[in-house]
Amino acid sequence: MPITKLDSIDLRILSALQRNSSLSNAALAKKVGLSPSPCLRRVRRLEKSGYIQGYRAILDRRALGLGVTAYARLQVEWPHAKSLREDLQALPQVIACHVLTGESGVVLEIVTHDLDEYSRLLFGVLYNIPGVRGIQSGVLLETLKDRETSLLPIARSAR
Repeated sequence: MPITKLDSIDLRILSALQRNSSLSNAALAKKVGLSPSPCLRRVRRLEKSGYIQGYRAILDRRALGLGVTAYARLQVEWPHAKSLREDLQALPQVIACHVLTGESGVVLEIVTHDLDEYSRLLFGVLYNIPGVRGIQSGVLLETLKDRETSLLPIARSAR
C-alpha cells in the first residue's frame, strides 16, 4: 500500500536507517518506540513505496587503492545524448553522472587508482565519445562533506 504522507514514526525509522542501515529489526523497533512486528511492517511499506531504495556498505576508496577522485564537466552535443548515456554507464570508473541545466552539460565523478589511469581514461576514452565537444576536469584534493556520509534533511518531510 503506497504511503501518501509520512508520519513521525516513519520519519524516525528513515532517520535511524539512514544513520545505520545494518540495524536489526529489533534494535530499530526499540529505537523508534515500536514493537518488532509493526516496525517491520512499516519498513516493508517504506521499501515498497520507494522511500527506501536499498541498503549497502560504504567502502573506503583509498583502502581499495582508488586514490584519485576527479570531476569532469563534459560539454555535449545533445543529439548524441542516448549513446553518451550508454557509453558512460559502461565505464566502471564513472561512479556518478549528472546532467545539469544551462551550459554546464554533464558532470562526472570518476575514481581511478592513480593519475596515469585517470589520464588514460580522459584522453583515451572520454574525449573519444561521440558528442563530447570538450572536457574540463579537476582532481579532488580534500572532501569536506560527502554524499556517502551526509544525511538527508528529512525532519520536515512530514509536513
